[in-house]
Amino acid sequence: ISYILIVSIMKDIRRVFMYHGAEHKTIACYEHGLELTVENAKTMRREHSRCGTTFLFFVIAVSIMVFVLINFMLEKCGLLVTMDSVGKAYKVVNALIRLGFKLLFLPVVAAVSYELLKLLAKTENPVFFIFKAPGLALQMLTTVEPDDKMIEVAITSFNAVLALDADPSLPTQKFVTAEKIQETLKRVKEELFSGGVKEEAEAEWIVSHFTGKKRSMLPLCQDKISPAVVEKINSAVRERLTGRPLWYILGTCGFYGYEFLVDERALIPRPETEELCERVINVVKKSDKVLDLCTGSGALAIVIYLKTGASVTASDVSEKALSLAKENAEKLGAKINFVLSDGFKNIDGKFDVIVSNPPYVKTGDIDGLQREIAYEPRVAFDGGADGLDFYRLIAANAKNILNENGKIFLEFGYDQKDALIDIFKDFTKVESFKDYSGNDRILVVTL
Repeated sequence: ISYILIVSIMKDIRRVFMYHGAEHKTIACYEHGLELTVENAKTMRREHSRCGTTFLFFVIAVSIMVFVLINFMLEKCGLLVTMDSVGKAYKVVNALIRLGFKLLFLPVVAAVSYELLKLLAKTENPVFFIFKAPGLALQMLTTVEPDDKMIEVAITSFNAVLALDADPSLPTQKFVTAEKIQETLKRVKEELFSGGVKEEAEAEWIVSHFTGKKRSMLPLCQDKISPAVVEKINSAVRERLTGRPLWYILGTCGFYGYEFLVDERALIPRPETEELCERVINVVKKSDKVLDLCTGSGALAIVIYLKTGASVTASDVSEKALSLAKENAEKLGAKINFVLSDGFKNIDGKFDVIVSNPPYVKTGDIDGLQREIAYEPRVAFDGGADGLDFYRLIAANAKNILNENGKIFLEFGYDQKDALIDIFKDFTKVESFKDYSGNDRILVVTL
């Protein structure tokens, strides 16, 4: 009783006792045949005859009686040893004998206490109230008057129980607990792998993102993750298993050392595009004017500006993509001139460099790509029947807006090199470069 009084001073324990009261009121409301509403439950008593607190009291009371009887029987039956038989150790031996019999009879104590609890709960006869009163009095300490929201929680929980009783096939709720980072990482890898996501790095990115730990530190980290963070990780895993791209789930994506906001408004920046960006940066001077066509998230335009200080104009046919690109520019402190334009229609002025990662997937091939592609804007992939429509558009208009010795930097598909060289055959120089994987990837055209 003293222990209960002391812990009840703690704020969190007091809230537990308040929820305990809400539970009792809800059960009482149901057993009185009333509609399960907050208003009805509030009128109920917070003490209940079948409460675990009363059960604990019965366990104590029954154990005292049973163990006194056991001790008496041990002495009468001569099962305890004397000093003559084991010397000074007889007290220790007897204590072990008593302990052994107590453990042996614990199931009996629990069973008798349980049946007593159920039996007394079935009657409201004043004659038996004397046996129930101590347990009910003890509940005055382990229950506290709840607020309306707590009663609402109790009612919702009880309705869920009723639904499960009526239909056992309904899914049950798994409650999230704290986990060690290593345990979480192993579990996430297994769940993603069994769901068809074979890249282990994705599990590392998810755990790293929500825990704030570096990926390289995860295998060695012994820290625990709070239940709230574990649930965020679990939610991300469930979402990833639907096919939604990892970076859309995390909301950010790294590109050329910068962190960009990403979502369904624009294509996710790819690592191979960093190689295109690298070649542009190595050529562009601060005095140059750069045009980024099909800017999407704005990754190319923003990095070029941040690394060179050049004047950069970025255009896209999608208003949604431009809104995302502007958010990224503001986030990273890049001063970019954004233009809503279908190709070159709204582009004014002359430029020294044109850079673009245009749509280059054949229209008929898009639906056959991996399921993640379905979440990204189709317009960012669709390059027409042969995937080369936008390259022809650039070739037809670039001479009109490029300054003397101007250059065009383009990303393209692994099998489009020869066709692109033919499309840009009227330009002074056309060079093709491979990416780090050995695929033809970058085209550099000089006016």
